[in-house]
Amino acid sequence: MKLNIYLTGVGGQGLITFASVLGQAAVDSGLKVLVAETHGLSQRGGAVDVHVRLGDVDSPLIPKGGADIIVAFELIEALRALPFANKATLLIINRRLIPPPGLKGSLPRPESIEAEVKGNAAKVYLVDAYDYAVKIGNPVFENMVMLGALHALSRINEVISVEAVEEAIVKVIGKAVSENIKAFRLGRAVVSSS
Repeated sequence: MKLNIYLTGVGGQGLITFASVLGQAAVDSGLKVLVAETHGLSQRGGAVDVHVRLGDVDSPLIPKGGADIIVAFELIEALRALPFANKATLLIINRRLIPPPGLKGSLPRPESIEAEVKGNAAKVYLVDAYDYAVKIGNPVFENMVMLGALHALSRINEVISVEAVEEAIVKVIGKAVSENIKAFRLGRAVVSSS
């Protein structure tokens, strides 16, 4: 199995932790994994892209049009990720709109962004990860809600078990473990019931 997962969001949303947990779970499940962070990491609020490639791959970067899955932690970044999509790409998008640093105009309406993304992709799932994380007690858990959504909606669950992800959360994050696992389980549950 080969799977290209393109992650995009804003600095401070936990994309690197998400990728580290997923990568650890993949390794523990006997899969080859390559992870590459491409830009924006030093600026909180700046764009962050992470490429996660599972299986028989040699390059860490996903080519344009080569993403099997795009996980967007923010709506504007979902639009920016569309060049990595193809007609079979699964998009999982956090329904969160974060104003870019130094914005001098008005933000687009979330509904407009959602409509544009849906018009350019075959399968789109919208998740209120931020809201669910706040209900757990801290918005920092939105990345694990998104990981749960990814696990429930994609072929990843065929090769990486729930237990492997939860063990990776313990290994990689190591703090607020019960809340992070709760967020992961909640992400799986909300998309499974919709």
